Amino acid sequence: MKYTANAPQGFKYKLKRTVKKIVQPFRISEKDKGKLLYNKFLSMPVNDKFIFYEAFAGLGILDNPRAIFKYLLNQEDFKSYTHIWSVENPELAADNISEFSSLDNVIIVKRESEDYYKYLATSKYLINNSTFGYYFEKRNSQVYINTWHGVPTKYMGYEHTAERVENARGPARNFLLADYLVSANQFMTEVMYKRAYKLDGLFQGKILELGHPRSDAIINPNTLDVHRKLNTAGIHTDKKIILYAPTWKGTLYNNLDYNVEDFKKTVAKLSENIDTEHYRIYLRVHYFLYKILANDPELRPMLIPFTIDTNELLSVVDVLISDYSSIFFDFLATKKPILFYVPDLEEYQSGRGLYVPVSRLPGYVSSNINDISITLGNICTSELVNPIREKYLERYSKLHEDMSQWCIYNDDGNSCKRLVDVVFRREPVSELEGDGVYSVINGLEAHKEKILICVNTNYNDMTFYENLRKKLESYEYRTTDVTILTTSFTDTKYKVYFNNNIPKEVRVLVWYALPYVTKYNQKFFKREIKRSLGNVRFDEVLMKGTLTEYWAEFGNAIKKL
Repeated sequence: MKYTANAPQGFKYKLKRTVKKIVQPFRISEKDKGKLLYNKFLSMPVNDKFIFYEAFAGLGILDNPRAIFKYLLNQEDFKSYTHIWSVENPELAADNISEFSSLDNVIIVKRESEDYYKYLATSKYLINNSTFGYYFEKRNSQVYINTWHGVPTKYMGYEHTAERVENARGPARNFLLADYLVSANQFMTEVMYKRAYKLDGLFQGKILELGHPRSDAIINPNTLDVHRKLNTAGIHTDKKIILYAPTWKGTLYNNLDYNVEDFKKTVAKLSENIDTEHYRIYLRVHYFLYKILANDPELRPMLIPFTIDTNELLSVVDVLISDYSSIFFDFLATKKPILFYVPDLEEYQSGRGLYVPVSRLPGYVSSNINDISITLGNICTSELVNPIREKYLERYSKLHEDMSQWCIYNDDGNSCKRLVDVVFRREPVSELEGDGVYSVINGLEAHKEKILICVNTNYNDMTFYENLRKKLESYEYRTTDVTILTTSFTDTKYKVYFNNNIPKEVRVLVWYALPYVTKYNQKFFKREIKRSLGNVRFDEVLMKGTLTEYWAEFGNAIKKL
């Protein structure tokens, strides 16, 4: 390995480190004290019978992790296992949690509480459909399964170029730490994992193309149970359900100016032409939008609570209206009508970008709400035999069939079983039951020289970034794989330049400092390297920017691996 960097030495350096260790406990925040506990829990033994779950940063018992959890609960060979669920707000998710409250082997922990850190550090199996925090370290004796939460329709990760660093930092690191990545199909593997998050050439684990676990809830529906949950939540099921499920556009975290009135007009227009004696419109929106819309007395009764799992809900939906949300991929299995209302289509295509062309969507597509409303009204009538509806399904049947062949070919109601057979029961993929095209991809190693460039973004000017760009443009990317590990940006101007000018072939990972100090020795830096980069090994390591004591020793530690 090529590497040149010398760690600071001498009395001043040692004094600075000693003082830092002494004052650190008095400066650490209450929130960060939990992360210090997590560090201590990492020295405790791992329990082989503990399975730790998290979905959507602790929103509830939901999505792919929920499907795997429910399957395991019903398996005799897993009766002795304990299931731990991370929930951000147990009170808000009470209806969701209460379903399993009578089970002695199910534990609910508040996200980022002391118990959360303890079980995260000591559970053998970790299952997440999103990401664990920057402090997360996967121990060698743990098995991390990242299921993600949908087949991508819109550009994501590094391909969302306007915010390359922000959109890739959490998922990319988590994916590199994972032992298993769950993939619904080959499209998801190629487009999302390999390309959007640039795992090709770097990922050391396994990709499971075995179908989406959550799809089992649609293929094997328990409609009576779903109706009961909906009725308990105040959602009437005496009529057919039209579900309007617009995608999350990611701008509402702190936005109190969301135009609720415009949204209400859209919903009113959708309702204008349907037969209301036989159909009702309900709304499935992202949690952040849900919190805003729930304050409106007219919209509140139409909102499906987030505590009801989306795929279980889809099993009782008659018509779906969406846009770029991946929800429509899941709904394909029902073979029921889908409409696509895309008011910002041109803006999205030119800005964010779409993986699936509009011409291939399996349903009527329009940016005009009047056209969508009329089409919806033609489909949703009181006629027992609706020739317009049948004609609609026939018109889009070829697109539906084509998409089903490359998207849901493994969704047969046994996806959970296959995953458990491979990951937990250690069965070979050749012995899996079913008629799908199942695949377990062992790593994504490429025959290229792997270069890591550690970039300290502090104390630099534009000349520094221009020189960095020129350096990166000098590489031959057909034979070279380049990863940048950077500190977080404090200056927006430099971050924008970085996002817009770094070659698209470069993978960017963001390093975050832990909020506590431990011994700066080879053991510490070995853990830091794995926390930041997974199990990747590099052929060359370069240091750019101010060479602090941490970065010098970080580089030396990589050299010794």
